[in-house]
Order: sequence, then structure tokens, then C-alpha cells
Amino acid sequence: MPIEGEWIGEARNGEPKRTLDIACADSAGRDWQPESLDGVFTDPPYFGNVQYAELMDFCYVWLRRLVGAGDPAFSAPSTRHAQELTGNENMRRGLVHFTEGLSRTFSRTAAALKPGAPFVFTYHHNDIAAYFPIAAAILDAGLVCSKALPCPAEMGASIHIKGAASSTVDSVFVCRRPQDRDIPEPEVVGDLIREDMLALEESGLKATLGDKRCVTYGHVIRQAVNGLAEKWRTSLAAEDKLDILARWFAAFGGHEALRELAGEKDFPNGNAH
Repeated sequence: MPIEGEWIGEARNGEPKRTLDIACADSAGRDWQPESLDGVFTDPPYFGNVQYAELMDFCYVWLRRLVGAGDPAFSAPSTRHAQELTGNENMRRGLVHFTEGLSRTFSRTAAALKPGAPFVFTYHHNDIAAYFPIAAAILDAGLVCSKALPCPAEMGASIHIKGAASSTVDSVFVCRRPQDRDIPEPEVVGDLIREDMLALEESGLKATLGDKRCVTYGHVIRQAVNGLAEKWRTSLAAEDKLDILARWFAAFGGHEALRELAGEKDFPNGNAH
């Protein structure tokens, strides 16, 4: 959708020259100037859904031969890294590791946002527990969630899930630092889900059980973040933060409430992945 006055790049006829900086680095280890960022837009790993480094190694070893190990981007013999933010049972990386890493990244970058600037990211998982780390990271960064917007993702083109009930929808979380304790009021989650599913179906999406689950989880986690923001303690251990979110979820109604909101009775033969 063209936006008047907007353009992407370093140079354009008649426009002031811009400086672009692309770095392969740890975003949690970079020092950002206070109030220097107009926005943060990211796509973090979806916990254990994809083992990025394991997949990328097949390409990396050949690219390294072509480019040469002398290039800083190819100095390491492998893409594997102890701090990689994915869930991996063999590497003993679970929800705690994922929570701690996301919190470091979210907190460091969100602290550099200009007043009112958005912190936006996508997420997608069919296990509600895998959403608890992102909620903890949002809260540790001192943010609240103003919107959870469903968006069809590239997963719809994946051959291995074609014809299954897997989700092809991501939730786009839009977060901001609250101004003067301005925390969004609770909303009726069921109404939000119905509105979003109707809009998705009107756009041509044939919704699966997985789609409806992901839309539901996004709205539920948004409610959790905003409901816990005022009394959240960043000093707690990651295990305790995950426990707080699990207890909030149980008080919300647990998996039974999710099944009702997602309308799983409408999908008698669906197996979500």
C-alpha cells in the first residue's frame, strides 16, 4: 500500500541521503542512545517451531567456502551458538532460556524508543505455554500491548502442512510504553476473536483450527500482559515469571476457556499443529 512521502533506501533523487546500518550482531549486547528509535519491528523465533541454526548450517558451510572465513560474517565455523533463542530439548534450551533471552533483547531495545513509539513483533505457536515467554519479555521491557492483529503468514505456502489443520496466521503484537499509567482496559476476548475471524474469512482465508487457536492465543496473551503490567516485578527469576503467567492463565479459565473461545466444537476433525 503506497504511502505518500514514504520510501525505502539510502539515496533517492531530491531527498537527503540516509545512513543504513545492517549488522549481524546480538541486539541485546548493543548500546542504543536513549529516545533514538522511531520504532522496533522484529520477528523473534517461535520457540521450538524452527531450528534456524541447524537448517542454516547446510547453506552456511558452502557460502563460507565462497566468501571466505576472513569475512567477519563468516568467521565462525558454524551458525550454531549457545545463546540461540530457540527451544531445543537436545541442547537443553527450554522456556526459561527463551524467556531470559527475549527479555534481554526486548528490554534493551525498548529502552531506546522515543515516547509513544511502537515495539512490534510477530508470533505464532499452537501451545499457549510458548506464549508465556513473550508476555514476560513485554512486561520486563516496561511495555503494554495495545493491539494483537492477526495476519496471514507465508506458512500458507508450506507443502508439509497443506491440507492439515495447522495455523497459517501470525499474531502481530503492537506494544508501547504506557504514558502516565495508561494501561489498556480489558476487552471481551470472544468479541475480538469473532471480529478478526470474520475479517480474515472475508479476505479469502479458509480458517483452520490452528488459525483460530493462534488468533485466540494472541488476544488472551495481550489481556495477560495488560492485566499484570501494574504489579509486574522485573527482578523475579524467569521461572517465577512463567509461574505468574501460568497462574493468571489458570484463573482466566485455562485450556477449557481456550477451547470455548476457539470454537473447537466447530472443527470436529481438526488436528492443529
